[in-house]
Amino acid sequence: MYQRKITPLIQSLLLVTLFSSGLMAAACSAESSNTEILSNQSTPAEIYKLGLAYYEGDSVPEDDDKAFELFEKAANQGYAPAKHYLGIMYYEGLGVDQNYQKAFEWVKQAANQGDSDAQFNLGIMYHESIGIEQDYQKAMQWYLLAANNGSFDAQNNIGNFYEYGYGVTQDYDKAFEWYAKAADQGLDVAQLNIGGLYENGYGVPQDYDEALNVQKAADQGNQEASNRIGNWS
Repeated sequence: MYQRKITPLIQSLLLVTLFSSGLMAAACSAESSNTEILSNQSTPAEIYKLGLAYYEGDSVPEDDDKAFELFEKAANQGYAPAKHYLGIMYYEGLGVDQNYQKAFEWVKQAANQGDSDAQFNLGIMYHESIGIEQDYQKAMQWYLLAANNGSFDAQNNIGNFYEYGYGVTQDYDKAFEWYAKAADQGLDVAQLNIGGLYENGYGVPQDYDEALNVQKAADQGNQEASNRIGNWS
């Protein structure tokens, strides 16, 4: 049976790390002297990049306490990516006691400043009731902002909302449209969801050949996709 597949918050946070690879490269290239590169004249971006290096343990020892301290310092200077990661630290309970309400507050600040990853995670928080009361309509609003800022995960989750009618009128055509946006960018979850639509004939003619879009997800290591293909054999 086709089951709902939507990007959970913890997965989204892992993806955020990947999205930040360019910043990580910049941080690592500046880390030859570790904390000595910081001074009273260091910019919030420089402070954030060093915090990211400690968060990842890349070129410096992994240190959640130090990462939190640096993210907080940059966040208090108004730097949106640092606010987002400070929210992640509160969500995960790294370098600080876990606190979903504070996680929500910091992620929302970053989202309001236009950070697309924060906008996506804020949508997740409204969707899953993390630090805030569940609100599908607000979740959709933030997913749309993130999607328009290029978030493939948000595009997938919008498709999911349309497929299941969460806060919107159920619309398989729109679900397919949004899944396709993300699938065309190689997102395995979206490829899996498109395969599910074809497998069940939701908004498209039932077509098991097209359902093999699931194979694209399996080729990327998606275990659920591999299991589904195995069940068809």
